[in-house]
Amino acid sequence: MGLERGMQAVVTAVVFNVLAFVFIVLRCISRFMVIHRAGLEDYLIIFALVLSTGLTVTIALQKEHGLGRHAYTVSEEDNETLSKLLYASIIVYNLGLFLVKDSILYQYLRFFVEPRYRLAAWALIIFVCLAGVTFILTSCFSCWPVAYYWDKSIKGGHCIDLMAFWFSFSGFNIITDLAVWVLPMPVLKSLRLPRRQKFSLIAVFALGGFGCITAILRLHALYIASISTDLTYDNVGAATWSAAELNVGIMCACIPAMRPIINSMFPRFLSSSRRDHQSNPYPRRVSYARNDSVVELSQAVKAHSEVSRDDAASFDHAHESHGIRAKNEWSISEHERV
Repeated sequence: MGLERGMQAVVTAVVFNVLAFVFIVLRCISRFMVIHRAGLEDYLIIFALVLSTGLTVTIALQKEHGLGRHAYTVSEEDNETLSKLLYASIIVYNLGLFLVKDSILYQYLRFFVEPRYRLAAWALIIFVCLAGVTFILTSCFSCWPVAYYWDKSIKGGHCIDLMAFWFSFSGFNIITDLAVWVLPMPVLKSLRLPRRQKFSLIAVFALGGFGCITAILRLHALYIASISTDLTYDNVGAATWSAAELNVGIMCACIPAMRPIINSMFPRFLSSSRRDHQSNPYPRRVSYARNDSVVELSQAVKAHSEVSRDDAASFDHAHESHGIRAKNEWSISEHERV
């Protein structure tokens, strides 16, 4: 006997939330303990996990008040509580998604060195922030007075077309997901790395495409809910995919930031070739020459590429155990460059 519909949403949300928590822990170990270089993007993604946990809690409470049951079996009191929880979950979901996108974009700024790519990242950050504020405020005040959202007995109350708003947000979300996903690809392709290593890096960032897939699947579930005459029963799919989308986004945002700890645990995972490791038990090193303001990445990117001294300094902490030089030159493993 399978799980009841409401419990399916709860179990899915909990499983994805736990997985996202594991990814966050690994990311924090990598950033706070391995390279000792945490940034704004790390705090944004941690806050997104807090919101994801809040979304999971609201889904569990919705199940207790009728989610997954047929509407005629749900009492008027439970239906009102269910509407309040749905209202809260929409706001938490929207804010969580925008934090995930901003975290990824701020992470891009760590390795975007060409002005045009940095400008594109900043433009997208500003756009996502402005759109996020707009959508969240619209979600908060989609009905007036606000209580009319869950209490339709209030005289003179009115709401915007909620379904049109939700579909607009979903479409916008998919488009921005694609933009965030595609943005780093030209930079990664321009890296002068062995083919195997370059493809592994592209594959790591390409995993962000899973966020787009879950957003599209959620859109289908939202359509099912929009034409439903039994919303408490049919809204399970939208709740399930909302939790999946937010947590998958968190996991995808964490994968690139986990490279230092992955390289520490599995030094051959992203190596340029098996022969290098068979002939030399230590990772092949690439020098980073230091000047007044930048560290030139001599073999990893094109000749005009530079990385900031702050990021270069993080390599010094990340690889002390590998014999980093401490004079006017740093050396790091080639497979740990990005």
